[in-house]
Amino acid sequence: MDAFQCRLHFTKLISNLTASAVAAKQCAQFALKNRDVDEDLFSVILEQLQSKDCSMNVRVNVLYFIESLCEQSLKADYPAYVKMIQRDLGLIIDAVAPNDPVGAANAETVRKVLQSLNRKGIVDRKTLKDMSEMLAEREVAHKAVDESSDDTVSGDDDDEEHAERQKRRRFSDTLIQQRMEEDRERHKRLRENIWQIPATQSDAEDPEFEKAWEEASDLNSDDFEIMREENEILASSIV
Repeated sequence: MDAFQCRLHFTKLISNLTASAVAAKQCAQFALKNRDVDEDLFSVILEQLQSKDCSMNVRVNVLYFIESLCEQSLKADYPAYVKMIQRDLGLIIDAVAPNDPVGAANAETVRKVLQSLNRKGIVDRKTLKDMSEMLAEREVAHKAVDESSDDTVSGDDDDEEHAERQKRRRFSDTLIQQRMEEDRERHKRLRENIWQIPATQSDAEDPEFEKAWEEASDLNSDDFEIMREENEILASSIV
């Protein structure tokens, strides 16, 4: 398969992505199998995200595919895709959650994916913080615009008010229903990976120990009482 055929096939795979983890994995495996044209294939991802024909749901599916591509690339010891994603992360986030009402609806999902990438050591803490703050600002800004628009709809005629509200709806019932179903599928995947901790930043750090240390409470009188009771149980059990 030459470079042109790879682009065509990969474009078809990206445009037909669903919330299925299997679909994302298959797409990632194709990208890794054809790593000799990795720059071309990565450009396809950006082109699809920035396409006007790409719906808000498909953009979210592509974002989850990007997460899967990072995971598969690290397993295959091929960091080129990860580096490209890190380089153009701003473009990716702007495409999935642009500074408009549609983008604001994707902000929470984008934030979850960024947090997952941070736990896997792909996105650093500063980038996560900066991106999260940007998304929060967009959510607040467009929520205020929506509330202001709702206040402007008034009148005694309920039919006219209903028609006006329907006209201002940004998402169809079909799109909303599809998003709800896909979100349920994605939430299952997120719960499977929620136990993961960030990758070690240096040889001196132990993320698992640091996490346990931060979550442990200070030693107090209740702890000593529990230890005393357990010692008594142990002593009585020794024959």
